[in-house]
Amino acid sequence: MLDKLKLADQKLSPGFRKILRNIGWLSAERLIRMVLSFLVGVYVIRYLGPEQFGQLSYSTSFVFLFLAITKLGLDEIVVRNLVKQPDASAKILGTAFVLKLIGCVLALFIVSGGIVISTDDGLVRWMTIIIAFSMIFTCFDILDLWFQSQVLSKSIAIVRSIQFVISSLAKMSFIWLQLPVISFAYLFVADTIIRAIGMTWVYVKDQQHLVGRWKFDQAVALDLLQNSWPLILSGVMVTINMNIDQVMLGNMSTSEELGNYAAAVKFSEVWYFIPTVICSSVFPAIVQAKQQSRQEYYAKIQQLYDFMSFLSLSIALVVAFTSENVLTRLLGAEYASAGTILTLHIWSGIFIFFGVARGNWLVIEDMTRLSLITQLMGAVTNVVLNIFFIKQYGAIGAAIATLISYAVSSYLSCMIFPAMHHTGWMLTKALFIPFRFKSLLPTQK
Repeated sequence: MLDKLKLADQKLSPGFRKILRNIGWLSAERLIRMVLSFLVGVYVIRYLGPEQFGQLSYSTSFVFLFLAITKLGLDEIVVRNLVKQPDASAKILGTAFVLKLIGCVLALFIVSGGIVISTDDGLVRWMTIIIAFSMIFTCFDILDLWFQSQVLSKSIAIVRSIQFVISSLAKMSFIWLQLPVISFAYLFVADTIIRAIGMTWVYVKDQQHLVGRWKFDQAVALDLLQNSWPLILSGVMVTINMNIDQVMLGNMSTSEELGNYAAAVKFSEVWYFIPTVICSSVFPAIVQAKQQSRQEYYAKIQQLYDFMSFLSLSIALVVAFTSENVLTRLLGAEYASAGTILTLHIWSGIFIFFGVARGNWLVIEDMTRLSLITQLMGAVTNVVLNIFFIKQYGAIGAAIATLISYAVSSYLSCMIFPAMHHTGWMLTKALFIPFRFKSLLPTQK
């Protein structure tokens, strides 16, 4: 058996083995995060109770509504350019860092002004502003993009794992010390500072990659923004789609109901790291495949869609049939309705997985405007449906609205625009992956 595994490994191309190692490190990091998030999250949710957990979730969701401004839609564009232009990495990284820093400061001011208008709750206002301040340090996430472009995520994965372990221990300490809910808001700032320091250290320890060599280039900035502006707006639509339900539920219902909904969403979204890990690892290979052969290019994309479908369907089936009993036992009777909400919300993951994979294809094809349009369709659908469904069904209605809006933005929109008809067909094929399991296996070229 061992000989067969070694032989199979030898048949894999060096590039594919590199991708597998990269996915392995990223998956190990995210697995640690998932396990700790699950275990520590249970204690935090129980400790805070539905009302305080609802208040913290409202503050977090409000900040996340504007998180896309800090990214400026640059992530995939920067990775793509680093793969195509390795000699210009100092200019690309330096320029992107400055642009992201400007975006972070702008987002901080928008959140601070917006929360004052949105609520009269003084505690929620302060927690929101504190959490928003953590966005300033996310500009250092630009370092992660360089490692993604090289398919070398080991060091970054270790840094993020250490940061998350420290954060988890801090949360448990807060519970043991009986600290107030605002302490968890301050932890957001500490987390981003620790992560920024760690990523800077792993980048500069190699003398070939010094931040001091970075430089801002106006021509590069204009090129990046010209390519990324649709993704900026698309990112805003994505964050609205993913967070507006909690903000609207908090404004239209009680903190207790929001707490139940937020608890369900936390267990539903814990899986969303998977498509990001896989796509960030295979993205450089897909870019290179397009330069070599269009047939190989689309074969790789179909395999990616198939894999996304297989994983998301497997997760949804397991969680849907176990959620009510599991959450009631874990969180207690206070969160009795969270299990029912999770049973519905978990199916949204299928379209999240599709959306992340399709987003990479849109970047490669320079069709970022379609990404903006489809995400706008999803966001508008979500807001409109929430207005009616929350009034009628409360948190259950918010879960239904979220599921439909994700389906619209990531899948149904492909049937509307001719440029994405082929992709819509590929995604439809992927939905039938249980009958096409062999297509998941890598082929040797």
